[in-house]
Amino acid sequence: MSKTAGIYIRLSKEDRNKINKDDDSESITNQRRMLLDYCLQNGLDVYDIYNDEDFSGSDRERPEFRRLIEDARSKKFDIVLCKTQSRFARDVEIVEKYINGLFPIWGIQFIGVVDNTDSANTRTLKQRQISALVDGWYLSDLSENVRATLSSKRKEGLWVGAFAPYGYIKDPENKNKLIVDEEAAEVVRYVFSLYLSGLGITSIAKRLNDEHIPNPASYKQAHGQPFQNAHKECSDLWHTYSISRMLSNEVYIGNVVQGMSENVSYKSTKKRLKKREEWDIVEGVHEPIISRDIWERVQSLRAEKPKSLNRYDSVNVFAGKIRCAECGGSMRIFYNRRSRYYRCSTKFIAEERCTGHYISDKVLRRVVLSEVQKLYADCVDEKKAANRLEGLNGLENKRIKLDAALKKLDKEIGRLDKRLESIYIDKLDGVITFEDFAVLKTRFTKDKERCLKKRDAIVEEQVEIKKRQTDSESRLEIIRRFKDIRELDFETVQTLIDHIEVGGNRSNRIINIYWNF
Repeated sequence: MSKTAGIYIRLSKEDRNKINKDDDSESITNQRRMLLDYCLQNGLDVYDIYNDEDFSGSDRERPEFRRLIEDARSKKFDIVLCKTQSRFARDVEIVEKYINGLFPIWGIQFIGVVDNTDSANTRTLKQRQISALVDGWYLSDLSENVRATLSSKRKEGLWVGAFAPYGYIKDPENKNKLIVDEEAAEVVRYVFSLYLSGLGITSIAKRLNDEHIPNPASYKQAHGQPFQNAHKECSDLWHTYSISRMLSNEVYIGNVVQGMSENVSYKSTKKRLKKREEWDIVEGVHEPIISRDIWERVQSLRAEKPKSLNRYDSVNVFAGKIRCAECGGSMRIFYNRRSRYYRCSTKFIAEERCTGHYISDKVLRRVVLSEVQKLYADCVDEKKAANRLEGLNGLENKRIKLDAALKKLDKEIGRLDKRLESIYIDKLDGVITFEDFAVLKTRFTKDKERCLKKRDAIVEEQVEIKKRQTDSESRLEIIRRFKDIRELDFETVQTLIDHIEVGGNRSNRIINIYWNF
């Protein structure tokens, strides 16, 4: 029977920069053509083609890569076929996990056509590992070079952002320069004038929504400009944070302010916020939309604007966690003379979208603390913990049985190897005929293949059980950390809770807690 291949092709932004106009060998088209030709020449059927464009080889969340892995896990093909090992991954951990680890367990062969990578050839294991290390070094060096290049451009006042700020577009003749987008700039001037007239940021957002002025994302989408889609509820509305950012953005007086954060490492998308003295600020780079006089008057008003009375010095333990159950919008924290509370702002900027919900900090703390204590009681107290751990013990018992079955299979495979060796010697010595040897060899070989398949299935099940045990134990350990909790703190909420939905009213309160496990 012919084998089936899953073809994986990838082209990242760094690869595009390397490609010469006369050399399209790295392109998606040529990768596909090369790998399809390889399948044709080697009699391989093609199950599917997995294509990731503009994804780095160190990115573990590439959508088509994840789909390939799931299909490999389900044994939908026999071979993962790439142009090179680096097309599959430039991260040594990914190479080790899949090419040298899970693929053999799943019965999947990995082939890199150009660099002659073949996971079936155990003699090339060290070569594959060294290649993965070199690819990782390449990404690290590339990251440093890109970071240095961008830093140099930012210090010169060149715009290096992926998107132009609202009110500007990138100069068609120089993508590192901003030019005024007059239609959007009028809205920016309008916002500043409304603030100077005495309106607060909530009133300004409501005014813009009432007047059906498209917010930045909607405007850019309608005008075919690149933009970052937040993918959130009510993302077509003007929000208070949009107005606040606009009123404090120096880009509108001609300054370029960049480099306010950086990736923790080239392998991570997590950002580290930098101190202001580390930012790259260059003044008077492009045409301003707001005059210096208006800017300074607005900043002065913002600095002098009285803050809500706050008798709470403690950290907001629910920061970023509370959403409105009706519209999905984030609920912001507010203060009055007596208490601290959370309120959905959508009602105040677009009444038709939400009836408005709020909850006091005191009530929310009481409810969440009670639920955390119940969670501990359900999972960790003696009687209920016994039921919970029974599942873990069941997994452990199953793992022990699998270990025993694996030893038994290994013993049987060893016995069959000896039988095959024995009949071969008997054939050479003339004890059995060639015909008898052929019959016995076929029978013993089939028995061995059957044992090997069972062995692979057991090893894969062992890996899955180990993962489930680790996951379950980790979850219990997280909950155990909060034994006898009497008061909520930031760490507890951030560790246990993904988000909280609040709705209803005082007589019919709705509080849905979404846990991190």
